Amino acid sequence: MYTDSASFSAFGTAPARWVRRAERRAVDLLARYACKGLRGTVLLKDLTSQGARIEGLQGLRPGDGLTLLLPDSAPVEAAVAWAIGRAAGLRFDTALGDKALERIVRDFATPPAAPLTPGALALPLPARRL
Repeated sequence: MYTDSASFSAFGTAPARWVRRAERRAVDLLARYACKGLRGTVLLKDLTSQGARIEGLQGLRPGDGLTLLLPDSAPVEAAVAWAIGRAAGLRFDTALGDKALERIVRDFATPPAAPLTPGALALPLPARRL
């Protein structure tokens, strides 16, 4: 997902010299995986045509191979680009097609967060008896 292979900082921020190759789309999708002879489910959090961020799988290392099963798509072969705890960035061996990417985003995109305003933070006062 990044052009620079340097490791992430402890806070998960990328150095300014890192350049994203594709627009990242926020999704919330449970996806099946196969890795190191194990199979299970991970949470797909970010998706581009060239990679993804997953959560829920411990012990991945950069360079590990992984297969993702995405809805209505052929299995996607990927390599781990980075891993921190139970999160990892994947680089797909072959880019997702535009139709497959748009279908997944349409069906599983995370709605943008509403901006916080003073009115949104105000709690309603309980009714008082007169």
